[in-house]
Amino acid sequence: MTFCDSSFLLALLLPGDFFHRHATVPAVRFTESIPYTLLAELEVANTIRRLTREGTITRAQHDMAFRQIEDDLSNGILARRDVPQSEHYRKARELSKRHTPEILARSLDILQTAAALVLGADSLHSFDAHQRQLAKACGLKVFPIHMPKQEK
Repeated sequence: MTFCDSSFLLALLLPGDFFHRHATVPAVRFTESIPYTLLAELEVANTIRRLTREGTITRAQHDMAFRQIEDDLSNGILARRDVPQSEHYRKARELSKRHTPEILARSLDILQTAAALVLGADSLHSFDAHQRQLAKACGLKVFPIHMPKQEK
């Protein structure tokens, strides 16, 4: 199973995102629904709202992103997946204890990676450097293989 963190999902949803083309190329080859956890839903929705408030995206882009999420859920591209809370946090605490001293993983990186593991994912798509490092340390295949460089 392929798990996509919120950075990857947002890149798919927002055509103006730097990583958009880097997300759409592999996503067209997905053969299974993308798990859409409550955590991913919160992170994606909150980021879209924050970007709108900051003026990074327009109200029309905001509305289009939320319509796309609903369409993707209706069409089975995204699939709501429940992550049992006790198992999710047990795994997150384990990952924190094992990996944070070396990786400096943030809580959300740990929670996303824990969700992927609890759901039985074998790979994770992410553009977040900490998330990628943690996922690799946990034995997940990480995509994209090479991170695109953002211009400064």
